[in-house]
Amino acid sequence: MPQPVFDLFEGENLSGTTVSVIYDTHSSAWKIPLLLLRHAIRTGYFGIVFNYTGPLQAFMRKANAVGIDVDWSLREHEMAIVDLFGTRYGARNSLPNVFYLDKVEPDTLNPKIARIYGTYLRRALSERTAFRLIHTLDGTTMLFGEDNTMKLLNHALAERSRELPDSVLVLALNSDVVSRKFTAWVVEVSDYVLLAKSWIKEEGIRETLYFTSAPRENFEPAVYALIPTKSKEKLEIERISP
Repeated sequence: MPQPVFDLFEGENLSGTTVSVIYDTHSSAWKIPLLLLRHAIRTGYFGIVFNYTGPLQAFMRKANAVGIDVDWSLREHEMAIVDLFGTRYGARNSLPNVFYLDKVEPDTLNPKIARIYGTYLRRALSERTAFRLIHTLDGTTMLFGEDNTMKLLNHALAERSRELPDSVLVLALNSDVVSRKFTAWVVEVSDYVLLAKSWIKEEGIRETLYFTSAPRENFEPAVYALIPTKSKEKLEIERISP
């Protein structure tokens, strides 16, 4: 029987973990990171989105499509957005809790983000656990290249283990945009890995979701049908095997 995607994590303590959602061009699994963000905000996390892919309005439309009222969440201090795409290409918005840098360069990016944590977001992060979403990791490679992105993320992971040890980090990645080497590295640094594959057939698009990794002793990989729905859940899963 179909069930909500978030049921995959039922009973899981995501504190301090990295969750990767890897999908292909035609998959609807791009919604999963946003659904995780929606759930996190509703359960008391402070959402922080790093927008590397497309204008901020495009991200807001996608988030709104899965039930996140981004404008309200920003104004009510439920989330913040660091708009790297807007910084790089000069598309800035004057919304509360949306932050821009003077420049987007790999050598200074992480210190500038750390400064935002320590100033503008200091109070929020002292009261609530951070749920951080990189939207998207392939967008990051478009700005910095794969090697620089790996270095930046490695540094961010090390820094988080010191400064935000309980925070959750979600990586959204379209694997069709990056190399197999890069995808393999993302899997390597992740605690939880969801991999979605889609097929275009005469009767429509069919999708499969592979839950390949989780940090628990009795974990067994599993395969699910991924089912888009018009319900508030937006995506459902139905176990195929084992």
